[in-house]
Amino acid sequence: MRSTSILLLSSVVAFAGSGGGPAVYVVGNLDGVSPGAEGILVLEKEQAVFRSSKTVLPLPYSDIHNVELGTKVVPTAAPLYKVWQLHKRLVERPAQRMVNFEFANKDGRDQTITLELEESAANETLVEIETRQGKRIPPKRATNGDPWWGDSAWKTTRNNNTVSPDDLGNSPAK
Repeated sequence: MRSTSILLLSSVVAFAGSGGGPAVYVVGNLDGVSPGAEGILVLEKEQAVFRSSKTVLPLPYSDIHNVELGTKVVPTAAPLYKVWQLHKRLVERPAQRMVNFEFANKDGRDQTITLELEESAANETLVEIETRQGKRIPPKRATNGDPWWGDSAWKTTRNNNTVSPDDLGNSPAK
């Protein structure tokens, strides 16, 4: 039942946005959560939420003091003599990465939590949280007014960019 709910929640997170995903609570000073508890990290508009069985831990972005990537964990293959785990040798599992959070809880006490996520999800989570905290500038989208690498290679008058970025999408039909 738990694996079904994690699968359902991870599919919802996949459509919701970048960052977050299935996570494992590794270490920290939270009450009611034991190390090794599986859950999911969801990045919402105003807060990050870690859900694990009966525990729901909201982390407002304003209360998070520090987020950093921890150690990389490479999954090991099952030994050959463990016949019941040979299927794990056939499936390539992605590398995992620790994400360390330092935050203040509702009472103002400093707490820490370390979650283990897939490496790509850990990187996206770090970028997304820092962007929502204002520590990182979101990537700029390319517009027609931006220079193109071919402009320097082909010196013609046809590749002059005459459209301003504000006019894109508002041009009249010809």
